[in-house]
Amino acid sequence: MEAPRARATLPPPRSATHAPARTPARPLAATRMRFLLLIPEVRELLAEGDHAGLLSVLQEMHPTDAASVLSGLELHEIATILGLLPPDLERDVFAYLEPDVQEHYVAGAGRERVQKVLQSMLSDDRAEFLERFEPRVRDQLTCMLPSAAREDLLRRGTFREDQVGSFLSTDYAVLNPLLTARGAVAELRRQAPSKETIYYSYVVDRLGKLVGFVSLRDLILADETTPVGELMKTDLVSVTAEADQEQAARVIRDYDLIALPVVDTAGRLVGIVTHDDAVDIVEEEAQEDFEKMAGVTGHGIEVGDYDYLREPIWRQVRRRAPVLCLLALFWVITSTVIKGFEEHLSGKGLLLALLPMVMATGGMVGTQASALVIRALTVGDIQKATLWTVLWKEARVAGVMAAALGLIAFVNSLIVSRADATPDALAMVAFAGLVIGVAMIGHVLSAALLGALTPLLVKKMRGDPAMISTPAVTAIADLTGAAIYLIMVTKLL
Repeated sequence: MEAPRARATLPPPRSATHAPARTPARPLAATRMRFLLLIPEVRELLAEGDHAGLLSVLQEMHPTDAASVLSGLELHEIATILGLLPPDLERDVFAYLEPDVQEHYVAGAGRERVQKVLQSMLSDDRAEFLERFEPRVRDQLTCMLPSAAREDLLRRGTFREDQVGSFLSTDYAVLNPLLTARGAVAELRRQAPSKETIYYSYVVDRLGKLVGFVSLRDLILADETTPVGELMKTDLVSVTAEADQEQAARVIRDYDLIALPVVDTAGRLVGIVTHDDAVDIVEEEAQEDFEKMAGVTGHGIEVGDYDYLREPIWRQVRRRAPVLCLLALFWVITSTVIKGFEEHLSGKGLLLALLPMVMATGGMVGTQASALVIRALTVGDIQKATLWTVLWKEARVAGVMAAALGLIAFVNSLIVSRADATPDALAMVAFAGLVIGVAMIGHVLSAALLGALTPLLVKKMRGDPAMISTPAVTAIADLTGAAIYLIMVTKLL
């Protein structure tokens, strides 16, 4: 049987009642600008007490557009408007408000209003929202929640941030296998207001064990008297709460799922991961890997909340300086290696003139190989490949590039030598160029293999390959390249 797929009919995020049909379609930037121009109109309607007109304007928008409009108002105006909205729209609009607006609202609103907002939020959104506050404030807010919600937050705290159990949603639709199709539709109508998605409903037994799933489409098209147990599909795709978030995102991508069920070790359903969560995971992991490969340590801020211009200077220094200080050690070692060949290089300006080109080229080759291998590891291209298979592939690619670069180094050495005021004999220059070209080939091959091998070894040791950042691979390649080049040219020339 087929796993649930999202390609056929993709429901709108959050709530279908708030997804306006716009005809003809407008470019996103133009649509957002049009809504921002409504801020004075919304403020005027609020001042005049025309609540019906105000609700009519906001209900025509998608919640993210309504949140953009409200973000341009004063805090007391936002609080008043949120209190006028229907509960489901209030929940969705609040979820899209800027984090600082949300926090100011909670700080300024009364206990009853805050409690109402917290209880109306979806479980995963509420957990993410509460994480922004310091422990003292978070504990005060948590005390406003029902016992089931508090237990959910405590359970999430037992998982690491990169595990599925820390961010899964518990707002999923559940059906009894003995219900008829007609009874199931009626039950979904009852559950829908508080669920994140009802496009797929999960069927559990009396012990809460996941036994199947059924789509809303199948329920509507089926005979009203057909039991859910006969309609449900049992070829389940699921992950455990301890699974890594990247694994969950990969499963959702591979099977085109709208939501991925999460089970415990006994097979009991404990939550779901939705397709929008998968998008957030991919974006977060991509940013994290990008920063690591650029030699920047993590900032510990959610992707959507991070602002480069607002980040304090000293925080950026703390994130960027450690890798640079570590690389300075490699530069010291490299300079020491070059210093050791000083007497052999005395009077050989050609060799010194070409050294930067050789080092820079090898560093770039190592960076390319490292980046490609890290990407292949991330998307699962080489999960089953052996170490020697990857190295052999990279050696062949690097061999072709090394031959081309070696030829360029040979020609470059001829040009540099002949441009000298007192050029050496052509045979001597040709031999020197040949040696330099061979040194370039050796350096390129070693840099490519180093760049490919390092992430694989880190992965074998259960580390994060992205931690082997671009500057690190470049620095190591520079060090080994300088040593190879200097040893070859001093021994052969």
